[in-house]
Amino acid sequence: MIVFYVKTTETCNLNCEHCFTSGSKGRKIFFNPEDTAKFVNHWGNEEIHIDFHGGEPFLAPLDDMKRFHTLVRDVNPSSSIGVTTNLTFKLTPEKVSFIQNELSGRICTSWDEGIRWTNVRQYDLWKKNVRLLIGLGVDVKVNVSMNTKLMKRSPAGVLALFRELGIREIAFERLTHDGTAERNPHIFPTNKAIDDWIWEMDKVNDRDYFDNVLLESVYAKFEGKGNRNSTFCRGCEKIMFTINADGTVAGCPNSAPTAHYATIYDSKESVLASPERACMIATEAYQNPECISCEVFGQCGGDCYKLNWDTQCPAPKRLMYGLNNKTNRAMQLQVHVL
Repeated sequence: MIVFYVKTTETCNLNCEHCFTSGSKGRKIFFNPEDTAKFVNHWGNEEIHIDFHGGEPFLAPLDDMKRFHTLVRDVNPSSSIGVTTNLTFKLTPEKVSFIQNELSGRICTSWDEGIRWTNVRQYDLWKKNVRLLIGLGVDVKVNVSMNTKLMKRSPAGVLALFRELGIREIAFERLTHDGTAERNPHIFPTNKAIDDWIWEMDKVNDRDYFDNVLLESVYAKFEGKGNRNSTFCRGCEKIMFTINADGTVAGCPNSAPTAHYATIYDSKESVLASPERACMIATEAYQNPECISCEVFGQCGGDCYKLNWDTQCPAPKRLMYGLNNKTNRAMQLQVHVL
């Protein structure tokens, strides 16, 4: 699977404290749909997923997004195309139709405690749009940044809020020190605070209702289902390309505004062989020696290289230790029975 984040613009209608872009101060430019599609189509019939990104992707002309969609699907009809949007704007019938038809009725948005919306009206507009789309049968996935203010809310209360909105798929995400976030150190909780919060969330998570991506990623490691990269992000730089609105190409979208290493006008071969890309891959592959000696390293495999250590690693170790002990006890009981 090759993943392309296609940034339709560098600007946004919001100014979130944790964003890796520059919010409304970002460059007010738009992507070139023809040239961007030509670059993506270099990958031919490979399995690819494309996500419209930004800034706020829907600030770009909708006709340009449709044009790109058509050009890519003409070459690779099996490609999946989605969008990550803040949903804090008026949803026109044309945009709703695009989401329902061209984007296969699925989108991703964000909810971030205390660091996204500047007033109640913005938040109410977001909730209205979420309810509208869900009511029309659109699958809405919500990304939630694990910031300091979230840690002050109970996991049960947060999950109840999403259930009330009709949201079933949630991805809790740790913050990286990129862009605007780097200028707001107060939004970063300690790794222990996140670890404890995830531990408490596990106790109240309803697996029959929610697809809680972070927790399911951890559970999978102890249920023989393999690793889900959405939690620990090892190997992202090998399979992920972010295309900035100006045509520059990077890996991880969080650092894409500054850490780009190619352009959409370069050949596929030169992009893959870029020395800067090779350096990012090597950096990501590096394993902290403390990881290797950890009792759950076999399941964890190390965390995202962009997440900082403080007094402990950023992985949800408390939960993983608990699941590991539970697995070991089950194995011992099975051996005893045999």
